[in-house]
Amino acid sequence: MPATIHGSPTHVLIVHIVVVLLPLSVLAALLLVAVPATRRAYSIITLGVAFIACVAVPLAFRTGSELRARLPPSQLISRHVQLAHQLLPLAAAFGVALAAFVVLDVLQRARTGRLNVLERRAVDAAPTVRHYAENHRLVGPTRTAAALVVVLAILTGVQVYRVGDAGAKAAWAGRLSNSAAHAAH
Repeated sequence: MPATIHGSPTHVLIVHIVVVLLPLSVLAALLLVAVPATRRAYSIITLGVAFIACVAVPLAFRTGSELRARLPPSQLISRHVQLAHQLLPLAAAFGVALAAFVVLDVLQRARTGRLNVLERRAVDAAPTVRHYAENHRLVGPTRTAAALVVVLAILTGVQVYRVGDAGAKAAWAGRLSNSAAHAAH
């Protein structure tokens, strides 16, 4: 990956994908769990946004490592990296839990025919899936997946905030106070 894109560090650009899409997918996932009526319309798009966000996390980590190698050592950057290490598995677990929840919910809704066009095509394309959905009640596994989504969404959202806060402190430490003193002269 290039170190910069049009003069801006690639890490900064990719981080914006994470800090926008991951919290958005966290909120959307919580909405899906809390309001079943939203699932038919928004499950697939929520899963897609979460997928992009979760893929962006290791990309941000990689570009951040490349940027870190070009900067002088800093305790603030080290803290940011430490927190980012914790976000990697959390985001991955959140993505997997959300995918499991969406699949289980689709299978459960397939029993009653409450699928959108895309979901119906996916279920119809796999006759064994259709047969499984028609013959198994998946209430327990769906509730378990929903509980996992809630816990992991909250943890992921909090961790995105912590990583971003540490990154902002590392990027801006000493710059604002120096520029204010410089402007006064």
